[in-house]
Amino acid sequence: MATFPTFESVLLQIAKSLGANSQMNSKSKTKFKYVDMEMDNLSITWERILADIADALGLDEGAKIDLISNVADDYLLHKRVELEVYSSKASQRKIVWHYLARIIIPALARHTVFWQTESKMDEGMPSGRFWYLPAVDSPIEPTQLLLPVPQVLNWLIDLIQDTNTSIANNLENDLDIYDEYGTVLRNLYNWQKAKSIPEISSIEKTFSDKVNIQFGGCFEPNEKSSQFEQALTFIEKKGLSVDALQHEIDINFKSLKRILSGECSAIEKKEFVQKIRVRYQAPSPKLIRIRLRIARAIQDGYEQLVKYLTPEVDKLCFDLNENKTLQLVELYDYVYNLTFEAHIQKGNLGHHEENKFFEEQLPSFLRYDLLRIFTSANNHSIPWSTTDRINDIFSRSGEEDILDNIFPTSEYEFKKINKLIKEEGDYSNNYLMRRDVLIDKLKQNKAPFKQLQDIDDFEVVYGARIVQVNQYSNPNIVDMIVERLKFLEATPTESMKRILFELEAHLLLKKFDSKTEEKVSALLDEAKNCDDFEFSKANILRYEALHYIAQNKLKEAEKNLNLAIDECKKYSFGKFRGLLARDAFALAIANQKLIPNNHEKYFRDMYYWGGLKGESNIYDVSRGLHEYFWEKLYQCYPNYQPLFASCSSDMEKFSRDFVECIKNGRSIELVLKKHKALKKKQLKYPQADSIIFLMMKMSYEMRTKLNSYKQIDIDNEISNVFSAMVTGIRKIIELWPEIVNITDFKLQTPLMLAANNRDHQTVEALLKANADPNLQDFTGRTALHAAAASRCLKSAYLILEHGCDATLINEEGATALHTATRMGDLPIIELLIEKRPELLKIEDSKGIIPEQLAREIANNPLAYDVLKNFLLSEGRSIARHETYKKILEVF
Repeated sequence: MATFPTFESVLLQIAKSLGANSQMNSKSKTKFKYVDMEMDNLSITWERILADIADALGLDEGAKIDLISNVADDYLLHKRVELEVYSSKASQRKIVWHYLARIIIPALARHTVFWQTESKMDEGMPSGRFWYLPAVDSPIEPTQLLLPVPQVLNWLIDLIQDTNTSIANNLENDLDIYDEYGTVLRNLYNWQKAKSIPEISSIEKTFSDKVNIQFGGCFEPNEKSSQFEQALTFIEKKGLSVDALQHEIDINFKSLKRILSGECSAIEKKEFVQKIRVRYQAPSPKLIRIRLRIARAIQDGYEQLVKYLTPEVDKLCFDLNENKTLQLVELYDYVYNLTFEAHIQKGNLGHHEENKFFEEQLPSFLRYDLLRIFTSANNHSIPWSTTDRINDIFSRSGEEDILDNIFPTSEYEFKKINKLIKEEGDYSNNYLMRRDVLIDKLKQNKAPFKQLQDIDDFEVVYGARIVQVNQYSNPNIVDMIVERLKFLEATPTESMKRILFELEAHLLLKKFDSKTEEKVSALLDEAKNCDDFEFSKANILRYEALHYIAQNKLKEAEKNLNLAIDECKKYSFGKFRGLLARDAFALAIANQKLIPNNHEKYFRDMYYWGGLKGESNIYDVSRGLHEYFWEKLYQCYPNYQPLFASCSSDMEKFSRDFVECIKNGRSIELVLKKHKALKKKQLKYPQADSIIFLMMKMSYEMRTKLNSYKQIDIDNEISNVFSAMVTGIRKIIELWPEIVNITDFKLQTPLMLAANNRDHQTVEALLKANADPNLQDFTGRTALHAAAASRCLKSAYLILEHGCDATLINEEGATALHTATRMGDLPIIELLIEKRPELLKIEDSKGIIPEQLAREIANNPLAYDVLKNFLLSEGRSIARHETYKKILEVF
C-alpha cells in the first residue's frame, strides 16, 4: 500500500516541525491529509495552517503574501505531477524519495533564493554555508556532521562569548528559574550535541523576551578611532584566519586577503566594516527564537527522513552512499547556488533569461531527468516527461524498494549516471519509434495479423492499443492485438494489462452483442485470480461497475465505484480517482435530486483529482452529470430491458397532456386529476424542480426567445400558445396551492422565480395561494431580493403587502434595500424606505449601510464601472451613473 503524498500532508509536516497548528485534533489532521474534509472546511484549514506557519516564521504581512503565493505555485506543480502518477508496486519509501528529489527539494531551494534575496532572512548568519542544513565541519577532510540546531547555538554562543555554564546561569537568573538540576545547561548541552531536538515550548521559554543576554563577541565600533582598524582588531581577537573568515562574510579569499593587508580603497574598507558589523551584530530574543524554530524544524525533518529512508544509518553519518538523506541536502545546495548564480547573472534580463541560464548550466542527468520539471519542454533529446520517468521507475519489477542515488557521490558515479540517462533515453526513443511504425501499419490495414506476429516485444504490441478501436479501419485489429498479447505475456503484470485492455474494448469501445456479458464476466473472474489483482483492483472494480450498469444493477455499480475510490487512497492512479468520482456522482443522481451534503464527497474528488472540466460548482456539475449518465454512461446488455430517467417519464407525460389541454381549450382540472401524484412532489433529478417550477422555467425561456425575435416573425398561434401556457400555470397554482412552497435543489421557490422574471401577475397568484415570501435560497436570497434585482416594482409592492420580513439578509449580509441600491432602482428604494424604514440602518457583512453603498457608487467612477461590468455579466440592466446621485438625495 503506497501512494504519492498529498500536498496537504507536506503542509501538515512543515507545520508540525515548526510547532504551528497545534490546535488541530488527530481526526481533523487525517481528514485534511487525505483531502477528505468538506470543501469549505478544507479551505479554512488551508488558510489557518498557512497563517500559523507564517507566524511561526515571524513573517510580516508582505512576506506572508509571498509565502502564500509560493505555496500556491508549489501546489499547482505538485498537482500537475500527482494527477499523472501511478504508484504501481513501488514502496512508500521509494515514492517519498523520488517526490522529495524531483519536486519538493528543488522547488524549496529555488524559492529560498528569492526569499533570502528580498527579505534578508540570513542577515547576521555565516554567509558561506547553509546554517539551517546539516553540514560537515570541513568539505575536504570532514570529521563530523553538524546539524542545524547545534549550528545556530554555536553562532549564538560565539556572539555571547562565554561558557555554557555562565550562559545557562544568566538565563536562569533572568527567567527566575531556581532548581538544582541545571535544566537550562542540560538543554543547551543536549541541543548542541544533537542528542535531542528542542521542544518549541523550551525554545520559547529559554529565550523569551524576559532574558537580557550580554553579547561579548559582537562587533560594535565606536567613533573614537578608525572603524576599519577596529574591525581588524576584532577579527584578530576572534582568532579568525582568512580561510575561516571567508565562510563568515560574503567576500572571496583573494579579495579578503588583500583587504586584511590594508591594500584596498576607502570604499572597500567601508563595505568590509559593514559586512563585519552585520555578521557580528547582537540578535534579539525574538530572532534567536525564530532561527532556532527554523533549525529545529529542518533538523526534525532530517532526522525523521534518515530514520525512514535508511533506518540502519546513524543521523550523524556523513557518507552520502549510506546516508541517502544527505544526497537531498547536496541537491538543495546545488540547486540553490545555481539559481542564485542565474539570478545574479541574468536577473536584470527577466525570468525567461534567468531560467534559460539555469537550465544551460545543468549536467544532463539533472536537466533531462531529476530536474526535468524545472526545465523547458523544448529541445529535449530525451522523450520522457517528469511523470513518464517517475511512472517508469515505479513500475520496474524487482526494484520496488531500491533507492537509487539521485546525486553522484564521486566522479565515477557522475559519469555512470549520465551514461545511464543516455542509454535509457535511447531505449525509450527506440520503443516509441517501433510502436509508432506498428500503429501506422495497422492504420493502413497492411497485413495486420502478420505485422503483429512479427513483433516479439509485449510493450510494443501493448502500445498499439492506445489508438481507439474506431481509428483502425479494420475492426478486427483489436482482437488481433489481444491474441498477440496473450501469446507474449510472461508475467502477472503483463497478463493484467491485457485483461484491462480487453475489458476496455468490450465495455467502452465496442458495441454490445449477445456474447459481451459472458466475455466480461469471464475476464472479471480472470482478473480477480491474477497475482497482480491487488495493484489493479481500482481498475477492475470500475469495469465491474460498468458491467453492473449494463445489467441494470445501479446500486451495486455505485457501491463498486466507491470501493474503487477507496483503492485510490491505497495506491496512486493519477486522475483515475476523479473519473471514478464523476461516474459515482452520475450514478447517485441518476434518479434522485442533488443533496449537497451527501454528494459533496464525489464533487470534491472530481475537483481535486482531475474529474472536472469547466464548471466548478456542484449544482451545475450535477445537471451535466445527469445528462452524462443517461446519454453516455448507461447502456445495457442486449437481453436486458433498457432503463430511463424517471423524471423524463413524469415530465413528458405531464407536458404532453398540459400542451394538448391548452391547444384544445380543455379544462386543466382533468390534467391535474390525472397527475395528482405530482402535487407535492420534487421530480427525481438533480434540480429537484416541482412540476410547476419546471413549467415556469420553460415559459420564461420561451418568453426570452420570443422577445429576441422581431414581432412580425412571431406567428400569432405561437403567441397564443405562450399566453395560454402562462394562464394554465397560474390556474395550476390556484388549484394546487400545496405546490407553491416546494423548492428546487438551490432552495429556490416559484415566488422567487416569478419575481426574478418580473412576472408580477404570477407573483400575485402565488401569494394568493399562500406562497411563503420569507423562504431563502442557498445564498440567503428572498423573493423580495429577487424583485429588487429584477427592478420589478409591482412584485416588490405585492411581496411587502403580504407581510414579508424585509430585514432578511443574503450570504453577503445584504437586505433587499442593499440590492435595490446596487441596481440603482429609485422607485423600489423609495418603496422600501417608505414601508420598511428600519432597513436604512442595517449593515451588510462589510459593515456598509445602503446610503454608504450608494455614495461609494455615486462618487467613485471605478466602483460604478466594476458594478456595471458585473451586472452585464449577469444579464441585468444598467442604471446610469447619474441615477446613483439622485438616489443619494433620497437617503
